[in-house]
Amino acid sequence: MNAGRYVLSQILDLIHWQTLTRLAAKYEPDSKHRHFGFRQQFICMVFAQMTSRDGLRDIVACLNARPATLYHLGFTDPLARSTLADANESRNWRI
Repeated sequence: MNAGRYVLSQILDLIHWQTLTRLAAKYEPDSKHRHFGFRQQFICMVFAQMTSRDGLRDIVACLNARPATLYHLGFTDPLARSTLADANESRNWRI
């Protein structure tokens, strides 16, 4: 039943964040990206998969279209395409 929450928020509730944090610490310490953690990257990639986005520019444009929603997902600043691209390139894919 609809509880007034977005589908993305409901799906993210199913994620066990402690396990994800443990895996991220095991495979690669998060030292390069201080303001863009693996959790934000994971949320962006889940959003892209759910909405069938074509590229980074499309992902960023859709996420930045609703800044209040973005804030409630854990983003303090608007998302930049270069930040997402750098995170995808430098982080280990096993996370």
